[in-house]
Amino acid sequence: MATTGSDTVERDGLSWQTAWRSLSYASDCVPAGNHTIQLGSGKFVATQTARPKSGVTIAGMGDHGENSTQIVASPNWQLAKRPNENDSGLSEYLIAFRDRQDITLQDLVLASEPEHRITGALYASDSENIAIHDVTVKDFRWAGLHLERSTGLSIHNNRIENASTEKFQFHSGLIRTRFIKNSEIHHNTVVSTIGGGYGYKGGGHENVRIRHNSFDLDRGFAIESAHENEVGVEIAYNSANQTISIPKSGQGENPNNKGFEYSFWIHHNFLTDSYAIEGPRNHLRLSHNYIRIEDTGGNVYAQHGGKNSGPVWIHHNVIENVDRGLVWVNRGDAKNIYVYNNTVTFADAGDRAGAILSAPNRNSRNNNNIENWIARNNVFIAPASQPRKLFRENGADPNITATDNLMVNVANVPAGNFVDVAPRFLKEGDRPWPFYAPANANSPLVDQGTDVGLPFLGSTPDIGAYELGQTAPFPVGVSLLWSLLLAVAIPAGLLKLHRLIR
Repeated sequence: MATTGSDTVERDGLSWQTAWRSLSYASDCVPAGNHTIQLGSGKFVATQTARPKSGVTIAGMGDHGENSTQIVASPNWQLAKRPNENDSGLSEYLIAFRDRQDITLQDLVLASEPEHRITGALYASDSENIAIHDVTVKDFRWAGLHLERSTGLSIHNNRIENASTEKFQFHSGLIRTRFIKNSEIHHNTVVSTIGGGYGYKGGGHENVRIRHNSFDLDRGFAIESAHENEVGVEIAYNSANQTISIPKSGQGENPNNKGFEYSFWIHHNFLTDSYAIEGPRNHLRLSHNYIRIEDTGGNVYAQHGGKNSGPVWIHHNVIENVDRGLVWVNRGDAKNIYVYNNTVTFADAGDRAGAILSAPNRNSRNNNNIENWIARNNVFIAPASQPRKLFRENGADPNITATDNLMVNVANVPAGNFVDVAPRFLKEGDRPWPFYAPANANSPLVDQGTDVGLPFLGSTPDIGAYELGQTAPFPVGVSLLWSLLLAVAIPAGLLKLHRLIR
């Protein structure tokens, strides 16, 4: 394909001299099989949806720079008043297909004009082994990349920008998936400065990894997946400035029935929203995250009602500058919540400040059912200017066991904890690691915890997120460059550098 091509029967698309002009025409002409539609440089104005066949690769010359390939929707593209997902709705995407296998998109820009955004860049359903990489997707009204009921997806090294700018009954996502299996979404940069769409909106996952992505959004959730059937979903090594929302008001499917330990495992992420994780969700594991809170008004893990019998494991996280509380349940069932080996500092939050482990009174009119919360081996440090309560009520909570924790400026602490003892962190190097490691063997953190069934060094576990002698546990904080790249959305000038290091 070339911008000087022609969609006529006299052209066979076998050379630049006989190139076609539009992707929709080329997709009609190229049969299923191991074929490539090669697009030249320049701007291709699309007037209708392209529908490639199985086995076809659609490749441009690049998604940035002077020689990039751009497919841009015509400003005259006809749209319904609101997006729909039936067969007629597929004509509202640049590329759309059902029941296809082994399709690849690479090295191009998919866009519409900001003055006339069409529904989305790509819609795919009931398909297998779909790969999308090194593609820039920008300026769409509802969902940039939209994939449903598919398996073997590989969506990586893309930039998705302002691709969900309007709300139609509900917000969609710059990346939107439903009922996908055995798939990976990784090393994408997701940026939204317009509209309230979510960075990634999913549901019905099974064995899906969402990893090494950067979410920089003006509003909305970074990741939302609220379906009851979610098993084996790993959210790891991402940076996000908005909430990860994974609630299910009922118990939801038990992932053990399909061979998974967890419904969601959220680990090794860099998060900056005070409302970091929204539950409830059973078989949820939150571990080894660095949460550096940069805003106000949120509880780190929050549950607004619902029924959750757990288990929920919250362990080995470093959380700085907590605004309201660490674990907060508004109402409903919340059972079997295990808070282990976290290092947590709290902000002077004025009248927003709440309890560290904030469980409602089970005898309240909301008929709450709070059982078996256990907090062990944690470091909780509140500022001297505003000591924090450990529990919501003035006394100890009979439904929460809290022992073997080190607490500074914390009130209503039960027996069996270390109170107002300086933790003696290393306080050198990058945060969180090695800054929050024990300074040496004489630190009151070393070998002072209790065995909760998680790995540890030494004779007994250390208190806090890191063990003495532990090697660097995850990339965040290993170097200033990596921290900066995770902390912000990557501007165009750093995009090439970003690709080199990842």
